[in-house]
Amino acid sequence: MTARRLVVKLHLYTGLFVGLLLAVTGLSGSVLVFREELEALAHQHLLVSDGSGERVAVADVVAAVQRAYPADKPFAIRVPRAPQETYLVKLNNAHDRFVYVDPYDGSILGTHRQRETVLGWLALLHTELLAGEAGETVVGVGGLLLLGLGATGVVLWWPRNGKLSQGFKMQWSAHWKRLNFDLHRATGIYAVLFLSITAATGAAFVFNASAIDLVDALTASAPRPPAPRLPPDRPGAPAPTLDALLQAADRALPLPTTWVSLPQTASAPLVVRKKRPDEPHPNGRNFVFLDPRSGAVLQLERDLLAPRGTRVFNTLYPLHVGAIAGTPTRILQAAVGLAPLVLMVTGLAMWANRRRRKRPPR
Repeated sequence: MTARRLVVKLHLYTGLFVGLLLAVTGLSGSVLVFREELEALAHQHLLVSDGSGERVAVADVVAAVQRAYPADKPFAIRVPRAPQETYLVKLNNAHDRFVYVDPYDGSILGTHRQRETVLGWLALLHTELLAGEAGETVVGVGGLLLLGLGATGVVLWWPRNGKLSQGFKMQWSAHWKRLNFDLHRATGIYAVLFLSITAATGAAFVFNASAIDLVDALTASAPRPPAPRLPPDRPGAPAPTLDALLQAADRALPLPTTWVSLPQTASAPLVVRKKRPDEPHPNGRNFVFLDPRSGAVLQLERDLLAPRGTRVFNTLYPLHVGAIAGTPTRILQAAVGLAPLVLMVTGLAMWANRRRRKRPPR
């Protein structure tokens, strides 16, 4: 078997094996690029308050949610970033029950579990195939296989006569089989760079620890510091309120707060997430770790002062969702998400046609 024939086989059977998975994650990803705007249309009554005046204390928001759902545990709080935006309190984990609270009177506007909404269901399909950690691993492996498909695809695309321009052209007047081949080849070469970035970043989220180690090694960076643990308790002084903790975080790092991660164990800190105005990450990559018992700042993480490897890793999510340069790159990313479906359909047509040619006459 020649080297080219081996590459053909690898490309073909990898595509047949993983094509449907890539089409599903690509299509769902194209929709999720505009998740924020679509949620605003679908759930405006949950996301927008018509109140005004002074906002209620954040502690009162959490207390109202706990009274309404005593069997659930507050996990994280999305802080309003605009005057009429509501609080979102996540219960139990990042993907379970979402509760929306009016920031001006503390009333609960509504609730749902993530998989109960179309966009929430799509997000779980995109990230874990609705199958938890096992599905997440499958998605990550699919991303790695997509990198292999891209590499073998470029090898097969490369014109043997050296005329690269031929590889970008479509013969619109040709027979449908030739047109299908040209569409597969052109879609692949135009999308390969963007699909490779999407695949690599997506796989990095799944295999997070290994990806962090790899980026640190490639950038010759020191490992990022672990999240701090609480020091020994000093009983006597009353614990500060949640609002006092947020004020301490603002003093330590005066940037807008986006999320608050509440301690889930007795030894865990409270984590306040913040975002610079010009930061490409939608939620920011600046963190304040606080001792919830005393309000002491345990650790600060600033994106601009982070080790080189951490700064590189912080760009992966904005790259994955097309947030690097605003709306133009988001539109581009949504278009790229359609490419796996086109490649799957045209690839299947090519494979079926070849099998039909090889079938002996009856």
